[in-house]
Amino acid sequence: MDRDTIQDQINRILRSNSFADKSQLKRLLKVLLCNIDSQVTLKPDRVIKELWPEDAAAKHSTDVATEMNRLRRALKAYYALEGATDPIVIRLPNRSTPGSGGLKERQWITWEARELLEGAPTALEGAPTAPEPLDILLRVPSVERLTPPALPAAIPQAKSYAGWKVWAAIGLLVIAVCAATAAAFISGDRRPQLARMDGTTLTILNAEGQELWHKSFPDGLWHEYYGPGFQEPGLVPRIWFGDLQGTGHTNVLLLYHPATNPLSHSTILICYSDRGKEQWRWTPGRVLPELNGSPALFTTIGFGVLKAKMGESRRIVVSSRHDIYYPHQIAIVNANGKTVSEYWHSGHLEHLTLASLDGGRSEQILSTGISNGYHEATLIVLDPDRVSGASTEAARPEIQLHGLGVAHERLRLLFPRSDLNRDLSVYNEGGEMTVNQGRIRFPVRECMQRPSCYIWYELDGDFRLRSATADDQFRNAHKEFYLKTKTSHSFTEQEESEFQKVRCLAGCQTEYVPSLVP
Repeated sequence: MDRDTIQDQINRILRSNSFADKSQLKRLLKVLLCNIDSQVTLKPDRVIKELWPEDAAAKHSTDVATEMNRLRRALKAYYALEGATDPIVIRLPNRSTPGSGGLKERQWITWEARELLEGAPTALEGAPTAPEPLDILLRVPSVERLTPPALPAAIPQAKSYAGWKVWAAIGLLVIAVCAATAAAFISGDRRPQLARMDGTTLTILNAEGQELWHKSFPDGLWHEYYGPGFQEPGLVPRIWFGDLQGTGHTNVLLLYHPATNPLSHSTILICYSDRGKEQWRWTPGRVLPELNGSPALFTTIGFGVLKAKMGESRRIVVSSRHDIYYPHQIAIVNANGKTVSEYWHSGHLEHLTLASLDGGRSEQILSTGISNGYHEATLIVLDPDRVSGASTEAARPEIQLHGLGVAHERLRLLFPRSDLNRDLSVYNEGGEMTVNQGRIRFPVRECMQRPSCYIWYELDGDFRLRSATADDQFRNAHKEFYLKTKTSHSFTEQEESEFQKVRCLAGCQTEYVPSLVP
């Protein structure tokens, strides 16, 4: 089932009368929707930050569990009334209770076509459990129900060899049905849905946690690259499951980085079939004169898959940085593993997001990080159909990337540095984005040392500034630092208002982005 169908169903729920007065539950459902492709590694802490941005420190995972239970009850009430005929049934599995095989559910939200549920008991509060083999065998029609009508009395039963053949055929039929049913149970859902890494082995699982196939990597898997999700059944954003070519088969995309001499290798994007056959490999980057003879070694920081256009296969967006110098590549790769187009940036773009900002009609590529030419945090927005060229570096021509053409950037923004950042660091840095209902929200990191501190920005779908707010950690760090210096001063509202001066290098008609801040 494609994501658009699921999103349409969730949007229907959000617009329903049942949810009209449930703003918190609507927000939770939107969070689950936004993380639907990365939910196996979605943590309660992330949900807390989205549900209670102003009070996250006072919340606990039990608060998330409470809201999830409330949402389960609300969904049950919705499907009992307004959603009684909806084609898709949305479920919230119980993640605290082990399912079949003793494995705990890793997904926060699941779905099923109603037509597949006809005649099955309703279980809106959790994923359906697989029946035991004995239950399946008992559901095979009994011999009595398959017995043909009694033969006429004039034909003696003892001499009816035809009757004996019928009984033999029925017996063979029952055995065949039982065997086929048992085989179907054993094989289960063969669609790849989850992944697990153990040492040098990648294991692919179905939605129930049953192993489908595995791959071994002699050079290992670089633990630092895969991060906290390394030992978990899900490696988002390093892995993706979906139908690339519209054939009805699930592909598996894996970002592979070897553990043996990891800094001497580029990340490789590998595509597998649903049965585990390797279909192609793609390597990021290229040799550039600006690398000064250094090897073209690029680490992929993330990737995403665009929605399919009518009659076309899906395209992959891959974002990769050079490990020593400043060149950064955002490439469009087709479903056959071929580079379609590429954009280059002088500076590292550490976060990648694909999002619809116009109500779902089209997707944009959004990336945040650092612009080396200005030593400032940046936001780059690209049209997937016009990805090309290299960023213009008027401020520092010595880091201009040559021979790649003029960049097609829908938007290129620079975010001002605080006085604290200017005194302690050489740049600030754009953080991870969230996009909800066309609104873009992300932090700009001002404290490079621990603990980090941020200025939080929000833009609307037309890239107008809605807010620019310093978090409490920034205010505390600012106060503590300047109390220790001869230039002690308080952080004022006027100083905070300076964060609203977001420069626009491309895509605007003015020097600064329009502001909606009162």
